[in-house]
Amino acid sequence: VERALVVTEAEGGPPETHVLLRGNPNLKGDRVEPGFIEVLGSPEPSLPKVESKSPTCGRRSVLANWIASPGNPLTARVMVNRIWQHHFGRGIVGSPNNFGLGGEKPTHPALLDWLASEFIHRGWSLKSMHRLLMTSEAYQRSSRGDPEQARVDPSGGLLGRFPMRRLTAEEIRDTLLVVTGTLNPKMFGPGVYVEIPQEVLAGQSIPGNGWGNSPPEEQARRSLYIFSKRSLIPPILENFDVAETDRSSPARFTTVQPTQALGLLNSEFLQREAGLLAERLRRECPKGTADLRVARALSLATARTPSRHEVERGVGLMASLQSREGVSADEALRYFCLVVLNLNELIYVD
Repeated sequence: VERALVVTEAEGGPPETHVLLRGNPNLKGDRVEPGFIEVLGSPEPSLPKVESKSPTCGRRSVLANWIASPGNPLTARVMVNRIWQHHFGRGIVGSPNNFGLGGEKPTHPALLDWLASEFIHRGWSLKSMHRLLMTSEAYQRSSRGDPEQARVDPSGGLLGRFPMRRLTAEEIRDTLLVVTGTLNPKMFGPGVYVEIPQEVLAGQSIPGNGWGNSPPEEQARRSLYIFSKRSLIPPILENFDVAETDRSSPARFTTVQPTQALGLLNSEFLQREAGLLAERLRRECPKGTADLRVARALSLATARTPSRHEVERGVGLMASLQSREGVSADEALRYFCLVVLNLNELIYVD
């Protein structure tokens, strides 16, 4: 029988809370009762009466209900700002962790309030807000602006054009798995341990200590489920600026480093994924010619129909590899798949 540890409240009701003088737990000051932040103009909380056999005092429920109350717009503003930041690269409020006087002012305050009210009206549905933003005109605009737009809005803050955004580290890994057809869509359950190169493990005092080895089908799950260990980060995630686990990361900063290009070309992970994509093309186009496989690979990676010129270049690359380098047709296809997985169009939202 599986057992799990849970947190519960001690018997006898909630303990008294005191102001700790100078933060010293042994120097108790005045007794205080639960309450909301006075400067926000919040009413006094209505705490439930604690019954003798009640499993909880209900204080946490009161706090949670206040945080998610329709009468508390701050929560909704902060959340929709985070969603906007994810899709557009920068929030309406540029300091997502600070909505106070020390933070930045919103660039579009009316828009922020409207999104917050919509969020509440839609039942706090994150999926609904993602759909709302991604179907908006602002999101669907091209990143290629005209000279007049550049003159009026050089920084792009007025959203006359879409600010091109690179995918996050987790999104890049998941996208590669989707293109190769190996992503495991399984949800929930325990985390997974993905394969980490021996060069990375060798940096530990005891190589591999504290890192497991999940089955291959489990390793292909979304990056969300990968165990997080500060000293052992999968290179594909570390190279593309995954959030640090020892501090708050209100925003992802996009860097451009040589290790990113080197990893996408030479890492064991990319070499393996290129081989898996080649297998998928042979499986889906068993009797297909080279141009059909090239077109299929490009459409999988770019989510569009490739141009005739793009297909001809792909076929020419494979033919050149076979004639000049003496590789087999299967190996040439794998090299072409590696090129496809290195396309900018695959990892940038344009």
